Amino acid sequence: MKSYILFTTTALIATIAVAYTNLEYRGVPNNVQCIGDCYKEYVALNGTAPEIEQRKKALAAQDEFSSIKGLWAGCAACHGTEGQGNGPFPKLAGQSADYIESRLYAYKNRETIGAMSSTMWAQAGMLSDSDIATIGKYVETL
Repeated sequence: MKSYILFTTTALIATIAVAYTNLEYRGVPNNVQCIGDCYKEYVALNGTAPEIEQRKKALAAQDEFSSIKGLWAGCAACHGTEGQGNGPFPKLAGQSADYIESRLYAYKNRETIGAMSSTMWAQAGMLSDSDIATIGKYVETL
């Protein structure tokens, strides 16, 4: 029985190896490792992992709206990526920061403004004051 299990396990591994020969995202064969000279070249070109993360943070710091990019994705799902509006969801582009902020605070306080107010209550309810101010400024740039 042990040989049967060993054979089955070996056959299964062989099947997986044959069926999935290239699982790397970048199309690199799965048996390639970047060590030695390969790693030295990679570091020379891209830097170490901490240096790469520092560059990412520096880039994010240059974008005053980086803190709300994830939140804006939720807004864009209904209001469009450029705030152009979508179906029953109004256009945001062209609105002032003050207008957007006042509406978000109203929704956060569960005020009814229109037919879609209940949709916005949960969305605005999770926003901090800083998020609301930044979203207002962002929308003003659209």
